Amino acid sequence: MGDTNTEKWKTVKLPKGLSERVDEFVKSQEAYHQGWTSNSQVVAHAIRQFLESKGTWKTPEHEPIH
Repeated sequence: MGDTNTEKWKTVKLPKGLSERVDEFVKSQEAYHQGWTSNSQVVAHAIRQFLESKGTWKTPEHEPIH
């Protein structure tokens, strides 16, 4: 049986400049107040919002919210 945490996540590469901006945002008070403590949480939230705006988002039961 595999690592269950690894099975729930997939790696996506971002341009370095964008990744650095996410790094800085995660350190901000706004991220702290939203409860986002990692780059993964911020990026997942941004992608969810994008998909919602396109009308294509459906939350899978197994996917963590944060």
